[in-house]
Amino acid sequence: MQHRRAIVAGAMVSLLSAPFAVASAQVGGRTLAGLVVDSAGVPIARADVGIVLLRRLTRTDDSGRFVFAGIPGDSVEFSVRHIGHKAARVRVSSNDTIRIMLARSAAVLEAVDVKTRRLREGIEGFYRRSISGMGAYVTREDIEHQNTMRTSDALRSTAGIRFVRVAGGLGIRFNSASIVRRDCTPMIWLDGQRAPGLEIDNVPAPHVEGIELYSGPSTTPMQFSQYSSSSTCGTIVVWTRQPGL
Repeated sequence: MQHRRAIVAGAMVSLLSAPFAVASAQVGGRTLAGLVVDSAGVPIARADVGIVLLRRLTRTDDSGRFVFAGIPGDSVEFSVRHIGHKAARVRVSSNDTIRIMLARSAAVLEAVDVKTRRLREGIEGFYRRSISGMGAYVTREDIEHQNTMRTSDALRSTAGIRFVRVAGGLGIRFNSASIVRRDCTPMIWLDGQRAPGLEIDNVPAPHVEGIELYSGPSTTPMQFSQYSSSSTCGTIVVWTRQPGL
């Protein structure tokens, strides 16, 4: 079998030969299998592999392999991430089984302190929730597309919210039937910590890695619902950019 290679967002992608190339059409969709390795060819275990449009997420096993079953259509885009490596977006067509090589990030993970490591792990959690979660999500890619300094500008197309004038710019309020007061201020979390009084434009857009928006307690992840009364007006989680991600 002749190999085809392409460089995509820091990842090398190639087709695999048998016996691993077992992607095949099935009733209800295709099965797609793949292998994630580093630049030395060593399998990467517990890498996140997601299909954003389908809200499907899995992780590689100890051998670096992953499988998705029941995939519709002829083309699918994978989002592949692993802490300490550059993230990649990989589009696959037909019934290709793929080998994805993730490049090591510039920052050396072992050299950073515990706080920075936790922030990176928090950001990885954000990307997992953005694929399979119940809220609305704005990624770094979305923000860069807007080319703005104001974070609120990157949220203009987000459904279910409105903007209010606050000191320093604009604030966000959720339009929810469960919210009685019109000016009900959501709780904002910044890098995994509660930040009472913070508004969305207090964090410049170029500093933002991602934003999570949850309109009420029923959709808010448990780690951001530690204070039940604070999530009745909704919850906004902001992650700032970290070196090496």
